[in-house]
Amino acid sequence: MDYLISISDQLAPQLRSLRKVRQLSQKDLARKLGVSQSRIAAIERNPSMVSTGQLLELLKVLGVDLVFRDSHELIGGASSALSTSITEPKGEW
Repeated sequence: MDYLISISDQLAPQLRSLRKVRQLSQKDLARKLGVSQSRIAAIERNPSMVSTGQLLELLKVLGVDLVFRDSHELIGGASSALSTSITEPKGEW
């Protein structure tokens, strides 16, 4: 099943949910990753606290793949007016 994460605030509840679905406590997950239970709690509260490498390791332990999907690409290669209506962002971050 796919879970679309479009803003960073969505990552915390997804990580917690994935851990629970795998029937892992924070302590169990911490043991598998070689970190403390409090570190797992901190990551679940604020996933921006981890590096990309740490996040990938955590996802691997949870049995989850990180997939990059081109949102400009249309499903099935179908052409539509939608593809021409997409505009690039203006200004700076």
